[in-house]
Amino acid sequence: MKILMLVNWKIKYCNEVPKNLQTPDYYIKGQKYWFFKYMPADIDVDVVDISSFTALENFEKNTIRFYIWQVIKVLPQLSNYDLVISHGMQSGIVLAIIRRIFGKGEYKHLVFDIGAFNSARESGISLKLMQFASQSIDAVIYHTKMQVDYYRKCHPWLLSRSRFIPFGTDYNYFARDVDSSVKKSLAIKEYILCVGYNKRDWDTLMDAYLQVESDAKLVLVGHVDNKVKHADSRVIMVPKVSVEELKCWIRDAMFCVLPLEYMNYSFGQMTLLQQMAMGKTVVTADVPSIEAYKIYQSLPGESSVNENTNNMIIYESGNAKDLKNKIEYILLNRYVLDTIGEHAKDSVKNYFNEQVMAQSVWDYIKEVMNE
Repeated sequence: MKILMLVNWKIKYCNEVPKNLQTPDYYIKGQKYWFFKYMPADIDVDVVDISSFTALENFEKNTIRFYIWQVIKVLPQLSNYDLVISHGMQSGIVLAIIRRIFGKGEYKHLVFDIGAFNSARESGISLKLMQFASQSIDAVIYHTKMQVDYYRKCHPWLLSRSRFIPFGTDYNYFARDVDSSVKKSLAIKEYILCVGYNKRDWDTLMDAYLQVESDAKLVLVGHVDNKVKHADSRVIMVPKVSVEELKCWIRDAMFCVLPLEYMNYSFGQMTLLQQMAMGKTVVTADVPSIEAYKIYQSLPGESSVNENTNNMIIYESGNAKDLKNKIEYILLNRYVLDTIGEHAKDSVKNYFNEQVMAQSVWDYIKEVMNE
């Protein structure tokens, strides 16, 4: 089977495995890309990213927010493939529209619907455009269970063409020790870690943390905001770092907080699972995107803090008081960190990793191609 993968980010095309990139971010010609390495040997996968020239890249990413040139580059070769996979509708909508207008051709088109067709919009021109385009799509994979409710309301023809498959992170990469030559940019001890660049509920996090009486620092990696920076001397802001340095920050943290906003589509799962793979307890907002990643099993005596989930601690989305209470409980009862952290690591090792995801994707691809 010959597959073309269109990804909605830039990747590095290289000759050997780079030390400081995750598997989705590089492609070695002649080797299987990302999770495809867990699929049968006779699968041949080509990967095309969003690279073009700077002005067009910025226009596509920041203004129209979908990628035209990526599809134009591959149009002449599409007949050579059995399956085209678009990771995100930013890389899928142009091809979907072309197929809707001019016919589908011999190949199948599968979309990883990360953002629920333009952030689950339920009205307006963007919805009409997505509805027009989505009717040509042969198959959809989504990572947040509640997205099926959106399909039922706005894209009902996709109900029989879609499959929920949990996202899986690179467990082996995050579970192994950090390169000893890599150091944190700041030498800070006794800190709570929050990683993120956007779609984070910073207001709730800060409202909660500023009420916590503790010497423990709050380190925000990836988010720099001068207003927040001067609100409390305990808050430390670190600009975006390499993935190896990020692992250092995760490794040395007491625990992690993931203050996700409430949205009905996939986001935050990669950050959550990376931290869990490293054995960290994560305090996360109880939003749709993390629902399927909870493992429900009561821990004796701890139901008040972990809501009967044993691989993470959840708080009510947007509820600063609830988040404050969870943080304070952990700081007073740090023994829970080892227990929940170990369960977190095991859940990624057994369920939420690239290999498990790849097998589920392959099973679905076989169904789609047989149809």
